[in-house]
Amino acid sequence: MKTICLKRLVIVIAMLMLAAAPLAAAEQQRSATLATHAVGSLYNAIGTGIATVVSRHTPMIVRVQPFAGPPAWLPSMNAGETDMGVLTSADAVTSYKGIILYKKPFQNTRILVVGGALQLSFYVPKEAPIETVADLKGKKLPTDYPGTPIVMLSSTAALATAGLTYNDIVKVPVSDLQAGAQAFMEGRADAGWHSVGSPAVEEANARRGGVKFISVIATPEGTKKMSEVYPGSYPSIIKAGAATGIAKDTAVLTNDIYLVAAKEFSEESAYSTVKTLWEFNQELGAAYPALKEWQRERMVSKNAFIPYHPGAVKFFKEKQLWTKEMEALQAKLSAQ
Repeated sequence: MKTICLKRLVIVIAMLMLAAAPLAAAEQQRSATLATHAVGSLYNAIGTGIATVVSRHTPMIVRVQPFAGPPAWLPSMNAGETDMGVLTSADAVTSYKGIILYKKPFQNTRILVVGGALQLSFYVPKEAPIETVADLKGKKLPTDYPGTPIVMLSSTAALATAGLTYNDIVKVPVSDLQAGAQAFMEGRADAGWHSVGSPAVEEANARRGGVKFISVIATPEGTKKMSEVYPGSYPSIIKAGAATGIAKDTAVLTNDIYLVAAKEFSEESAYSTVKTLWEFNQELGAAYPALKEWQRERMVSKNAFIPYHPGAVKFFKEKQLWTKEMEALQAKLSAQ
């Protein structure tokens, strides 16, 4: 009788171990990929900083994978082959719904945290007699951006605030964001288009003897035109001296930046990533200037455009930040 009971006990233990095996495997993920824009972009700097901090404080080794832009890596995330990525709210909502630049929906993307705000505008040589986007009429500007089509959309939105389109300028076709920056540095374009604080603008500032960002037209009418062209965008003011190229208070096109993950990214890995970014938040901003705005209070956003990852939801519930309002928003976004 004792022998039979012992055998039964062994069988039960074995069954429990088998049942727990998938969970253990999920908990022990040792590596992850993080997709970003090309090397030299703000997004690559952001992704590199996040990867370094998460790799330092979790069992995961996060490898940054640069791409020309989200259209190049969203299909692999949709297939569960890319773990994480850095994405604007505009790219997130248009790709999730399969609208404007995206011909099919990519609905496997989930928010881990909402980070800083992406602030964009045209920049010109420091001494150029150009102050707002209205002054760009007839100037040579980078265009097309087939590698990063969201750049064409966002820059079009900036021009729209002044009632301009790309038919009002001299077109300089380029392949992607970095090629546009190169065209400006080589003098083939009168202005460049990039994010405030990006390494490419720092380089242009050094090589061209100084650059300055110019303002979008932040009137109610200009703001409306911007959001119609570029969903989720809005103008914000950067104070003089706050960054390279901000010679005076400057109105720029703005939207939020997400750290996203594939829906298939394990809940434990997502939870661990969010927890690390929360607990070592000061380390992020202190060591990586591009991450200074990635503050705890921005991580949960009532203006999110796509669902959060279950692992992130678990963490924010523990911190009592996941309100009934967020639960309702999550249900609404998940049902789209």
